Amino acid sequence: MARQVIKLGSSSIASRGGLALDVIAGLVSQIAAAQRAGHEIILVTSGAARLGRQLLAFEGPTAGAGQALQALVSSVRSAVQSADYQQLAETLSLYVTPSAGPQAVDTALPSAVGQPALMALYRQLAAAVGVEVCQILVSRSDLDSPRAMADLGRLLRDATARGLLPIVNGNDATDPLSALDNDQVAVAVAVAAEASRLLFLTDVRAAYRDAELSERIARLTPAQARAVRVRVTAGGSGRGGMGSKLTAAARAACCGIECVIGSANEADVVARSLNPRARMGTVVRAAGSQLEPGKRWIGGIAYSAGSVHVNREAEESLRTGSTLFLSGVKRVDGDFPAGAVVELLDVRHPERLLGRGSVALPSTILRLLRALAPQEVACVLSILFRLRHADPVPAHTTLLDPDVYKDCQELASGTSRASQEALAQLAALSADRVTELADSLLLAQPHLATTFLLDKGFLQGQVPANAAARRVVRSIHAVHRESLVVYPA
Repeated sequence: MARQVIKLGSSSIASRGGLALDVIAGLVSQIAAAQRAGHEIILVTSGAARLGRQLLAFEGPTAGAGQALQALVSSVRSAVQSADYQQLAETLSLYVTPSAGPQAVDTALPSAVGQPALMALYRQLAAAVGVEVCQILVSRSDLDSPRAMADLGRLLRDATARGLLPIVNGNDATDPLSALDNDQVAVAVAVAAEASRLLFLTDVRAAYRDAELSERIARLTPAQARAVRVRVTAGGSGRGGMGSKLTAAARAACCGIECVIGSANEADVVARSLNPRARMGTVVRAAGSQLEPGKRWIGGIAYSAGSVHVNREAEESLRTGSTLFLSGVKRVDGDFPAGAVVELLDVRHPERLLGRGSVALPSTILRLLRALAPQEVACVLSILFRLRHADPVPAHTTLLDPDVYKDCQELASGTSRASQEALAQLAALSADRVTELADSLLLAQPHLATTFLLDKGFLQGQVPANAAARRVVRSIHAVHRESLVVYPA
C-alpha cells in the first residue's frame, strides 16, 4: 500500500462563484475509497484565499455589508416571487466582479477568512463518506526549521496511520505571497511524511508541449521536467502554474518520490494515480531511493534561496564525497546570506539538478571569488581588506595600482578570465559596498578574515605567505561539506 500526497490547486477547484463543490466532493469521495483500500492519503489544498474573497464580498467591514446585504436579500425575495431569475443573476453579479466595493488588496485577510470556511467544507464532505480530517497550516518558518519539519513528518505519519485525512495548506495569513506556494509545500510534506508518490491535480490533463494541448508529455526524468518547464504553455490559473509543478515534481523525484501531474476532473484520478501501470497525465519518474532522515531537510524540504552552478570537475568531486571549492563555482544566481540553502546545478546544463547544500559564504562574496584558484582568492581578499581598512584612505584607484601592490599585479597578469573579472569588480566597488563585503566576510569566515587582518601585509599588497595562512585559503569552500546532499546521477 502507498502513502500519497495529493496537491489540489486553486485552478482545479475554481468556479465563477468561488469554489467548484462538485470537484471537491468527488475528490474527497475518491480519497475515502483509496483509504478503504489501505492507502494513506495527505491532501495539500489551495482555495482558502479564493473562498475568503468571496465571503468578504458579502460580509465584513471591508465590504460595507449592511446596506449591500439588505439590497441583496430584497432582490432575492422579489426575484423568487416573480420568477425573474435574470434580475437575480444581474444583482448577484455585482458581488462577484472586481467593481463590487472595496476588495482585499493582498492574500492575508482573504486567507484568514477563508481558511476556517474551507476546513468546515472539507469536514462536512469527509464526514459524509466516513472520513475524519485534521488541519495543518505550514508557514515559511516551519520549512526553515529542520526540527519543525521532522515533527511535522511524525505527525503526518501518525495521522494517516490512524485513518485520518490530514489537510495541509500554506499559511498565507502570515506569510507574504511570494514566499510560499503550495506546490513547494506539497514537496516538503511528501519528503517529511516519507510518501512514495505525489499527485499534482490541476485544470489540464497533463503537461503539453504545445498551446493546442495536442502533444501530451507522458513521462519525464527530473532533468527533462526542469528543461521543459520553461517551454510549457498550458497551466493552471493558480499561483504556481505548470512550470512551478514541473519544478516541484523534479525536486521530489530527485528525493525518490514519483510524481504525477493530472486533471482533477478526470474520472477515478486518485485510484489511477496509485496504479503504476495506469497511463495518465505526466509522470516524473523517481531518481533513486528516498533520502535518509538526516538528508531530508536540506535535500527536499528547505526553501532554496538561489543556485550555484558548477563545472563537471566539481560535480565529479562532489560525487566522491569531497566539498565544493571556489574554483568549481562558475555562476551564482540569487541574493542570499551565508547559511542559506541553495541548489547545485550543472553550469552547462542547468536543467540538471545535482544536489543542494548550505552555503558557507554570502552570494556577494561567492560572485567575487567564484572560479578563482587559491592564490587568486588570496589576492582578492588582500585587496578587499586594503580597500576597507587603509588609513588614511587614499584615492580608490591608488589602492589598485599594480605597479605598487603585488596582489593587484598578480590578478592583472593572471591568465584566467575569472581573475580579470574579480579585479574589475573590485575597481567598481563603492566605499559602502567595500564595507559591506568585507564585514560580511568577517561574519561568515572569521578565522579566514582574522588571518589577513592580523598579518597586515594586505596594506602593502602582500598576501600572507606563512603555511597557516595558505592552509586557510586553500580550505575555503562554497558549501558546507556536512550539509551537502548530492542526488543520484
